[in-house]
Amino acid sequence: MKEREEKTMKPRKIIIDCDPGIGIAGVDADDPLALCLAIASEEVDLIGVTTVFGNVSAKIATQGALKVLMEASRTNIPVAMGMELPLGGKHAPEVARAYQNGRGRPGKIELPGVEGKISPLHAADFIIEQVHRYPKEVDILLIGPQTNLALALLKDPTIAEEIGEIVFMGGAMGREPIYGRGNVTSVAELNIWHDPLAAQIVFESGIPITMVGLDITNPNKGTVMYEDVIEQMKRSSTRTGKFLYEVCSVYLEAPMFHGTGRRKGCILYDPMAVAAYIDRSLVTTERMRIAVEHNGLYTAGQTLELFAADEEKQMEVCVEVDGRRATDFICERLLSLC
Repeated sequence: MKEREEKTMKPRKIIIDCDPGIGIAGVDADDPLALCLAIASEEVDLIGVTTVFGNVSAKIATQGALKVLMEASRTNIPVAMGMELPLGGKHAPEVARAYQNGRGRPGKIELPGVEGKISPLHAADFIIEQVHRYPKEVDILLIGPQTNLALALLKDPTIAEEIGEIVFMGGAMGREPIYGRGNVTSVAELNIWHDPLAAQIVFESGIPITMVGLDITNPNKGTVMYEDVIEQMKRSSTRTGKFLYEVCSVYLEAPMFHGTGRRKGCILYDPMAVAAYIDRSLVTTERMRIAVEHNGLYTAGQTLELFAADEEKQMEVCVEVDGRRATDFICERLLSLC
């Protein structure tokens, strides 16, 4: 509790590791929304953005991150490009095909080039540098595959003692019977599925971890931003507001994940990780020991609870959310930029 009270008194340094696709049909708007939520929140000091393959290739994700920061007038925040491949060195065939097609090149929204605009450091090295520069002061928010942080831990295991905490969007525990069981396979959530081995390395790092998974990021829990809010962005007089409207509207033309009912909207996957980090009262957590299946032919990426003694439970898992209050929190902050 003391740590959380201090966090409200002084902005906490964070790095967001993400895979933002912008203006590409079928690519969720949640990464840009999460970045803008952090920018709109005085409780955090966003000291860097690292990018990774996932929704799109790492290069397109890097261009997307630069675009968000440009439209939010925060080009002072460094961006470091990271891994293009999972630790195993090979994408699943369907991912490789997607990157050869629409997810490997810009879509409807013009993106900036990366030359001369990104950190000269690889994302893993940027994480290592910042954590050593500010020991015990930097928290990591992972809203894509966890490959960059896993690589950083492999290169320099001492950072595990110096990272404050990790909050990640990923995983599915099946607590929510309809939406909590996987969104890329019947058992696996997309971020973990992209690189299960990386997730397992992060999970076993000894760093305090909170998991924000599919059990609380879904329409049944109310964590959806619907068209009425998106229309308010459309009427915005600000550059950021118009940009957010454009990002959301492109997604709504061809959503990747269905299930918001008759009302169109953006499921707040990644923004919920940022919101839960800022205000833990929005969620209810249970301490669990979580493992990742990374060898299974049909179950790769599945997150599993292992029944173990209390001292062996390594993370807090979000099992419930005040969906209305969380969505209001996110939307109000985003609209403050509009």
